Amino acid sequence: MSRPVRILLSTRHSERRQTWTEALKTSRCQIVEGNGEAAEDIDVLVIDQPLSEMHETLDDERLTRGQVGMVAVGVGLPADVSLPADHSSRELRLACLLLAEIVRLRRQREASRRQERVLTHLALSDSLTGLPNRRAWDQQIAERVADGNETKQLCVALFDIDRFHDVNDRVGHLEGDAALRRIADRLSNTLRRAGYVARLGGDEFAVLLEGVSDAKAGAVVDLIRIQSAEEGNETGERVPLKLSAGWAMVTMPATKAAVNEALGQADEALRLAKREGRNRTRPGGK
Repeated sequence: MSRPVRILLSTRHSERRQTWTEALKTSRCQIVEGNGEAAEDIDVLVIDQPLSEMHETLDDERLTRGQVGMVAVGVGLPADVSLPADHSSRELRLACLLLAEIVRLRRQREASRRQERVLTHLALSDSLTGLPNRRAWDQQIAERVADGNETKQLCVALFDIDRFHDVNDRVGHLEGDAALRRIADRLSNTLRRAGYVARLGGDEFAVLLEGVSDAKAGAVVDLIRIQSAEEGNETGERVPLKLSAGWAMVTMPATKAAVNEALGQADEALRLAKREGRNRTRPGGK
């Protein structure tokens, strides 16, 4: 470690504390006194008493995650290192220094995993609306295809905001972006956990619905479309936002090509809804 190893001593015996302090009196070690904020940034805990007696001195979660190393002395505690009560000063010092290096590697690994999760989230999220993006949509399709052990109906639906260019022309692109976010929120809130929604790009959104029969799919998609629309206001700061939708069914398990074919049918149905006057839902492949 570039900085000294920060060590917290937890013992009720003043003589033992003094012995530990003397053993760790080196430029590579720093004894942390007290608790609270001072104890939050430690690397190693040296202890000879039950953790319960430490009260709120240290966050137990950091111990269980291995973000703080623990050296137990003369007690039967689950610890990274256990030393007998008659350990030597050198044993204690080496245990703390080596354990601190292990803790550093653990923290580094956790930071890398955290960064990987952040980067994965960014790669699969639409930066404007926070919804899954086209890449995430394709990944979701691949997962559904790979997990095709159960026979079930899958509804693929596409939604498009009617005359969205008018929003940008009348109230500007900032309001247009805000409108996209509101529609995204409405779609998410309408679906909740009943389906998967993604923004494919522009003003187009895609939805996957499971457990919906062919006979009811049209009504369900139409209800989602209506509930996700938005009325304008008298001041003109918001223009009405209506949606058109197209949908198609595919029976799972199915190949990726079959799901993409259903997506193509939904897209053609969406185009038909636009040609017929917008603000409506149309089935595909029929």
